[in-house]
Amino acid sequence: MTAVRAEITGIMPPALFPSLDLALPVLWEHVRELPVREAHREFVRSCIGPASGDGVAHCLARSGHWSITLYVGELTDWTAHPITITPHP
Repeated sequence: MTAVRAEITGIMPPALFPSLDLALPVLWEHVRELPVREAHREFVRSCIGPASGDGVAHCLARSGHWSITLYVGELTDWTAHPITITPHP
């Protein structure tokens, strides 16, 4: 896999990584302790958490980008933070 640019809007500024395998643990470290509903946390973990990444890699290869929205906070008081990953030439 080539280098990637990864970001969590409002939480982690854009950063360049030599590979997707190096980016995913950094993204997960930023997300794992945030106040996120458990079901949503599990979904995000399945995308960028430990032993994940195949789906992200497939999307990057197919469409050239990958993103989901992280919802931080309570059910009635939350903020949206897009997580985006794109290949970097």
